[in-house]
Amino acid sequence: MTQVIEHSQTTRQMMRLVVFTIAGYRFGLPLESILRVVNVPEELKSSASGTLEVVPVGEYTLTVLNLRSQLSMTQGQAQAVSTRSQAEFLVVTQVETELCALRVDAPPDLIEIDAAAIRQLPAPYRQGHPLSIASHVVVLPQGKATLAIFLLEMKRVLALSENSLG
Repeated sequence: MTQVIEHSQTTRQMMRLVVFTIAGYRFGLPLESILRVVNVPEELKSSASGTLEVVPVGEYTLTVLNLRSQLSMTQGQAQAVSTRSQAEFLVVTQVETELCALRVDAPPDLIEIDAAAIRQLPAPYRQGHPLSIASHVVVLPQGKATLAIFLLEMKRVLALSENSLG
């Protein structure tokens, strides 16, 4: 008689996220969706940053999304953030065939999380809230506090940015 021994697999599925800050919020995108992270080009540093800009980078043209104004910042907060914009970076990704980049406040971090920690964003946040650009949230313990990382849904981000122009 042959015994079948089942091994319970307790391996957790881990996910690597690129995490960055925009207007005090922590956002994340899966590592595999990031094409690269670059310094903000000089022509964007000197321009008045709009919600949606187009900039040539090498042989490509990028749609650059500035989410600060969409995250309900007051004018004073926006000016305070833009005065420390010496360390601005672009997180470059692709939405379908469109290359786009997000302006972020500081160099992003790479973290690894347990995929089971990802939760759908509650309904009030998905409807009309500035954070409706996120689809999920990860809440990580950090000492006695917690850190919320909102996972962006780039199709929503791009659509919202395009709608804010019209």
